[in-house]
Amino acid sequence: MLILCVLDENESTRFNAIGKAIPDISPKVLTDTLKNLESDGLISRKLYAEIPPRVEYSLTDLGKSLMPVLDQLISWAITNFDKIAKDGDNPRQ
Repeated sequence: MLILCVLDENESTRFNAIGKAIPDISPKVLTDTLKNLESDGLISRKLYAEIPPRVEYSLTDLGKSLMPVLDQLISWAITNFDKIAKDGDNPRQ
């Protein structure tokens, strides 16, 4: 979800820029997640024939269509954060 949000903020984004935007993600997890998102059709990967090679990622139309749903989920989470955090302090048994 974080990767999709980063890509939504930019037209196209390089691997290192995504990693900097999500500092707690390891390069392996980022690589695996990008591959999965690409195979799911949510992002596209464009390789430029340069030295060194440059790769940029962007949302596909399918990925862009998911963003309003994610935006609503994020908004709900922000609105309800205090209640969720408070209830998390008292686990149900």
